[in-house]
Amino acid sequence: MRPVQRRKTDREVVGLRLNDILNPDHSLVKLAKAIDWRLLEGHFGSPQGALSEGRPSQVRLIVGLSVLKQLHDLTDEALCESWLENPYFQFLCGEEYFQHSFAYNRAAVIRGLRRLSPEKLRTLMRAGLSYRAGINLDDMPELSRLGIEAKHKQAVSRPFRKEQNGEKAVSIYDVAKHAGVSIKTVSLVLNRQPNVSLQTRTAVLAAIEALKFHPNVFARGLASERSYLIGLLYDVPPGSYVADLQFGALARCREEGYHLIVEMLNPQHDLDLSQRVRVLVSESVLHGVILTPPLCDERSVIEELTHTQTPFVRIAPGTKMTGSFTVSIDEFKAAYEMTAYLVGLGHRSIGFVKGKPDHGASRVRFDGYRAALADAGMPFLEEYCAQGFFTYQSGLEAGERLLSLKKRPTAIFAGNDDMAAGVLAVCQRFNLKIPEDLSLAGFDDSMVAQVVWPRLTTCRQPIKEMAAAAVSILTQKRELDRPLEWKLDHQLVVRESTASPSK
Repeated sequence: MRPVQRRKTDREVVGLRLNDILNPDHSLVKLAKAIDWRLLEGHFGSPQGALSEGRPSQVRLIVGLSVLKQLHDLTDEALCESWLENPYFQFLCGEEYFQHSFAYNRAAVIRGLRRLSPEKLRTLMRAGLSYRAGINLDDMPELSRLGIEAKHKQAVSRPFRKEQNGEKAVSIYDVAKHAGVSIKTVSLVLNRQPNVSLQTRTAVLAAIEALKFHPNVFARGLASERSYLIGLLYDVPPGSYVADLQFGALARCREEGYHLIVEMLNPQHDLDLSQRVRVLVSESVLHGVILTPPLCDERSVIEELTHTQTPFVRIAPGTKMTGSFTVSIDEFKAAYEMTAYLVGLGHRSIGFVKGKPDHGASRVRFDGYRAALADAGMPFLEEYCAQGFFTYQSGLEAGERLLSLKKRPTAIFAGNDDMAAGVLAVCQRFNLKIPEDLSLAGFDDSMVAQVVWPRLTTCRQPIKEMAAAAVSILTQKRELDRPLEWKLDHQLVVRESTASPSK
């Protein structure tokens, strides 16, 4: 340690510089150097002024104390009492000299701490961490304690200003300067806040276009609790149903200024499903989650999202849950109507291909099929039912079984279009013509129903609209605007694959 020359500022400031007495390898020193404080302070609006030269702004003080609070599980009072006494604490909070006491508004600092939730702090840290000063973020276990995974940092924790082919990328500061406004105003425009005049909004949007500015999605959440990221979780193998869900959710996300993250989870193969959900939510700081079937009925997933206070919407759940948001159609009624339609054509032996056993909608569609048979006075025959898994391959196998029966059905109703397409392919091997020898119907009205020949009669489930509705629920600000259950209409779509049975 070497002595420091006396230095005068606007006040008589004498003391040891912290840079001269601290171990540069200490985790808090590394953390302080790895954060882009100018960025973080700017997104709080105009910094509340450095207290004097070489002193921290109140914004940095609040952010630094919030980090310490999360790392060391300290109370607000304990933080305000102890931070001046620890030089590493001081360094993180922006102090330059050791044990240099000054006047600050204790009540205002505590209020700021309470407004800065752990979720918002994680958003700040992800946006503000950089690789400046040769800092290796992988060597900082404190980040994981703040909910930031090291393996994710390279993808999302970059400074706004980065070198690209020798040129600096455009930052929010450049946009503000070009438009002649503050960066807080730019942030308000990016976040689509209403309290910006049309003239100012136009100037900011013109600057964004002129500079070809692409905002960092994580930084957009700095002015609010939002991360502008919505997760869509699915389990069924990728197919037309999942593709339509993604298209619907993605289109609405773009309209609302959000981004979509798609993740596959498998309850049967993931040893710790809760841990996977926890890591996903923590790493991405998701604003909300869309749960597709059968994950919408997976209790461990729902419990983890509830525990982390992550809003979620369930699409087509098979079970009811008090207080959860759902988007669905009347699965039972839709399957009932399709079966009744086949009965109305004159079919008296109707086969059924079931969906995944753990899929709530599979059971409801099967129940609708059985109820329609019963109401028509027709017996339910177990041999006319084959197990499928909502895949084309399982449709092939189910079709092989049903069409191999000595007395095969005159019509088959498959639990989704992919399985119906599989049955259709098997018909060629049995030299059966559709619909002359066999009527075939599906469910969903996905793209496959329209590209096979003959085109499939099916029950249209508005999949894209359901995903879009789920996004709308998550992005609406007022609770009163969000009914718990959204029911969309289904539609029976009759095409060339069904007809009355031949005599």
